[in-house]
Amino acid sequence: MTRPQLIARNLLRNRRRTLLTTGSVAPSILLLEMFSATYRYIEAPPTPGSFDLVLMVVPRTSLMQPLRLSHGARLATLPGIAAVSPLNMVDVFYGAEEKPLWALACDPATMLKARPDWRLPEEQRQAFLNEKVALVAGRSIAEARKWKVGDRIFLRSPGYDLTLELVHRGIYSSAEDETLMALHRNFLNDIHGSPNKPGAFWVLSRTPEEVPRLMTAIDAMFRNTDAETRTQPMKQFVLDMLAMLGNVKLILMAVSAVVFAVLLIVANAIGMSIRERTSELAVLRALGFRPRELLTMLTAETLAISLAGASIGCPLAWLLLRVAAGYQMGGMMPVYIQIDSATIGAALVVALALSLASTLLPAYQAAHVNIAQALRFVG
Repeated sequence: MTRPQLIARNLLRNRRRTLLTTGSVAPSILLLEMFSATYRYIEAPPTPGSFDLVLMVVPRTSLMQPLRLSHGARLATLPGIAAVSPLNMVDVFYGAEEKPLWALACDPATMLKARPDWRLPEEQRQAFLNEKVALVAGRSIAEARKWKVGDRIFLRSPGYDLTLELVHRGIYSSAEDETLMALHRNFLNDIHGSPNKPGAFWVLSRTPEEVPRLMTAIDAMFRNTDAETRTQPMKQFVLDMLAMLGNVKLILMAVSAVVFAVLLIVANAIGMSIRERTSELAVLRALGFRPRELLTMLTAETLAISLAGASIGCPLAWLLLRVAAGYQMGGMMPVYIQIDSATIGAALVVALALSLASTLLPAYQAAHVNIAQALRFVG
């Protein structure tokens, strides 16, 4: 019998213990993967590369206080600005649905410049730009509701106390986000009675080098007015929105500590199982196996269990995050948490550390104890 066959026989001789141990490792790795990916997302949420050029101009005192539409004309006079768009986030409901959707009411040309990740066929792009009642929706939204290009869509907005009758003119696809919609802000402004009060402005800088100067210049332009502004890069605005949810990172770290404690219990159980095999290991030594060979075989057994648990936990974590893609964190911001190669690598390191931590010391002691004493071991 070869050594790999002996390792396989040892793993399969107590199938229940092997399955239970693997089953304990798998959910622990799954939770660690999900918590790690979520922590990384909250620490630095992925945003389209074009967002390096986008500045978010919001009211300084409260996001609930609107700005003036005339701010847009003044912003356009600043050197270094490529485009300006007023922006309103519109809460809308479709049919009898109770979960809100979110639509960006903005200048369509500026929005498409700011979001080049929104891939639209050219004819749909032109229809959206040229028709005031046009609506563009993400692929996941359109497919879930079976919307087709050309359909008339009725959306109700409790926040604006309106019913919007729009024509579906485009379906965008994106690797970043497919849970938003976009419509002409002029259309929203007209049917709302022309209050001319956008909630924010998107400002598109010509170059990344212009961004710091524009942030200072924009806020200085409206300082000491009744509508002061706070200007941020879009990435920072997203981070601030996530921060409003509370100290989620601390919660994730606390729960991760519990998961690590579970892994330590699993490691202790594996170590105890090796200690119970002391007399068996003594027999193998009497047959000519060297302590180093026994240590290698025991480590291979526990490594196989740990990697089996990781190979189950990692795909399940990826699947669960795929199912949860587009979840509106805080009821508003859709999130797309992804498991990348670094997260998978961390899971494999945890599996390797679990294997070594649970094996090396008890295996070393069992493989080096006096053979006569080991044969009498009954603990």
